[in-house]
Amino acid sequence: MGAISLPDGRLGTLEPLSEGFLLRLPHGSRRPSPHPRLSLAFFSDSAPAATVNDREIPITLRHAEILTLLALRPGGLNAEQLTLQLYGDGGNPVTVRAEIHRLRAQLGADIVRTKPYRLGADVDADFLQARSALRSGDARALLDAFGGPLLPDSEAPAIRDERESLTALVRQLALRSHDPGVLWRFWETSCGADDLAVVKSLCDALPAGDPRRSMALRHRDRLRG
Repeated sequence: MGAISLPDGRLGTLEPLSEGFLLRLPHGSRRPSPHPRLSLAFFSDSAPAATVNDREIPITLRHAEILTLLALRPGGLNAEQLTLQLYGDGGNPVTVRAEIHRLRAQLGADIVRTKPYRLGADVDADFLQARSALRSGDARALLDAFGGPLLPDSEAPAIRDERESLTALVRQLALRSHDPGVLWRFWETSCGADDLAVVKSLCDALPAGDPRRSMALRHRDRLRG
């Protein structure tokens, strides 16, 4: 009889029989819980939204910032690194440790792990989808994910840099696409609404018979003043 580790993480013992083996599991042994799922919707002018295993959980802007930084760095960050990215040179790691403690209490210790700080869930985030679409040059998939600036109220240095970089890259890809559908969807976001270059490209891309063209032309003329 010998110990055996099962693929799902449980431990059992094998007992030899005349025609094979009998697997015995400890009393009360259960299959471990499925890997938790964390969904983040942070591309919006509205409040950030987080969902754990299909259950929506209200979060603060600071916690949304932490989740964003950890999702962008799956290898994890220590307290000092996270402090610098959230607060700049004037931050205090003690403050970050307190925020992590509250976040773990809210989402669960299996979601936010320590040493280093990292996410222990399968993460589905709109900003990660956008990054993937940017890498592949898929403008339509990019606009499916992009609904506005990343955490627009955040002043955290690393979030601000990521927001400005992503917005600039989305704008660039939309302009290069010359696709009226892509340009229209970017124009509908707060990032593109008053961007004269975007509106001019949209006017050029829309066919003469498209009812959206007259709206775009009027907006272009207003921007020109």
